[in-house]
Amino acid sequence: MKFQTLRNCSLYLVFPIIAACGGGGDDKSDATAVAANAVDPVAVVDVAKHPPSVSGTAIPPATSINDEWGAVWSVKKGVVYRAGQTVGSTANVKLLLWYVGKMYAQNTDNNWWVWQNSSWVVSADPRPAASASATASTTTATTTTTSAAATPATASAIPFFGINEHYNYGGIYTSIPLATQAATLSDLGLTANRQDIHSYDQIDAVANTVIPGMGSKITIMPMIDAYPWDDPSLNGKTPTEASAYAYAYSMAAYAATKLKGVPVVEFGNEYDNDGDTPVANDGANVSDYDNNTWPIWRGALRGSYDGWRSVDTAGSTKIIATASVGFLHLGWYKGMLTGVQPDGTTGHPLVKTDIIQLHWYSDGGDPENTWGVTGTNYNVLKSLHDAYNLPIMFTEIGVNTDFTTAQAQEYIAKTIPELVAAKATYNVIGFNWYELYDDPTGDYGILTSSAGQKPIYTAIKQAVAAAAQ
Repeated sequence: MKFQTLRNCSLYLVFPIIAACGGGGDDKSDATAVAANAVDPVAVVDVAKHPPSVSGTAIPPATSINDEWGAVWSVKKGVVYRAGQTVGSTANVKLLLWYVGKMYAQNTDNNWWVWQNSSWVVSADPRPAASASATASTTTATTTTTSAAATPATASAIPFFGINEHYNYGGIYTSIPLATQAATLSDLGLTANRQDIHSYDQIDAVANTVIPGMGSKITIMPMIDAYPWDDPSLNGKTPTEASAYAYAYSMAAYAATKLKGVPVVEFGNEYDNDGDTPVANDGANVSDYDNNTWPIWRGALRGSYDGWRSVDTAGSTKIIATASVGFLHLGWYKGMLTGVQPDGTTGHPLVKTDIIQLHWYSDGGDPENTWGVTGTNYNVLKSLHDAYNLPIMFTEIGVNTDFTTAQAQEYIAKTIPELVAAKATYNVIGFNWYELYDDPTGDYGILTSSAGQKPIYTAIKQAVAAAAQ
């Protein structure tokens, strides 16, 4: 049933529809509409008190649903409310469904709408058929069950040896057949494949093209960056912690349905190195960072973790949510994981992560014995291991472009065995070399931009083969 323009709003309750009075279903001027975005008052938004409901939560049998902003939704006599205010003009709603970061409503005529851009838009039941049937049966029985989409398949083990690739950047990463790329990785002994993702369509590309195209011998490890300034609902305004949380939550929840079964997912990329304010000193202290953007990054990381877990409630996929440039930025991890801000205030929301992520390049030297600009000596692996007792993964590690071939080969021959040895000492669970092909970002590849083997190809292959024994 389509939306109707109803000139006498007092009559709309007799129809089994969801309608927007005054101008049809796409009218965004309804004074009673509450926009699920960053303009919500603080009184409405409180994620700490009302953490987002698990994806698949429905009324009935639930009596309320919390969205990613911390607002409480309810249905009373067929009318939808958010934070005590009506949401558009609704009537005869029999089911309200929170699914993958979006709110859906079904009326007594079995028609569906989704709340987006401050308006109800005609939709369909977003759940797989089996999940929808299960919810229908529990609605009748007034008992609670978990939807099929909320329990991902058991993820495979995380491979130790991997590499970075960029299918979504185009160029050589799309012009070379994925099967050829997979064969190259297998020859190198690199079976994990970190892929950049920055949007919903890129999630689809990895799920629908890259994963099947790479085949069963290569494990895709997505890196999803819900960059807070890309949030279209802001209309160019500066993000807030709440807006960053909501934007990341929705993207992560969507990704969890499309990428179900991946062993590990990473959120964010080098947030501590983003922006106009440089990191002070070595970055080893929380006070070395910009206090103004800190809450925005914290919101993005918190939202990413919670959004994925709203779908993957069993925790089948391990989550990386530290998004650091690595090297000596120990203060970044400390502040994000313990609720401390650069201005010294404490008690802020904590970022949750299952794995500590680290980036490292050859100019940093040895992560177990390196020096900062302050003249301080660091064992970064020991510091991270002792502070958090979590697995550590080098999601980027590589050779700087100013190294000669001989220096690069020497670094590879020394570093890869050290990473393997760090399994037992510091719980290092893997690395992703940067990167397969040279590309416009730099000549970091093991192969050239025309897919020719560099001398370091053999060095990587031999080091991995020896270390894997």
